[in-house]
Amino acid sequence: MKNKICQSCGMPIADDKLLGTNKDGSINKDYCKYCYQNGEFIDKVSMNEYIEMCSQYGSQAGMTNEEMKDHCEKLFPTLKRWKKIN
Repeated sequence: MKNKICQSCGMPIADDKLLGTNKDGSINKDYCKYCYQNGEFIDKVSMNEYIEMCSQYGSQAGMTNEEMKDHCEKLFPTLKRWKKIN
C-alpha cells in the first residue's frame, strides 16, 4: 500500500492492519479502522464537526492543532466520504 490515506480522516494507511471492515467482516480499503468498522462510520457527524474533532490531533501529525485544522479544511472536501455530501 503506497501513499494510501483514509478517505474519511486522511490518516496515512501504511499497513493493512489499519484498515476498517465491512459489514461482512471483510477489509474495506477506503477507510481506516478508527473511522469505519462493521460497514459503518464510527462517528456520525458532519464534515465540519469531524474537522473540529480531528484538529485536536495536530501533535500526532507533527503540527499545531490550528495547522491541523487548516490542513483538514483543505483535505476533507477531496476525500471520498465527504465528496458525496458536498
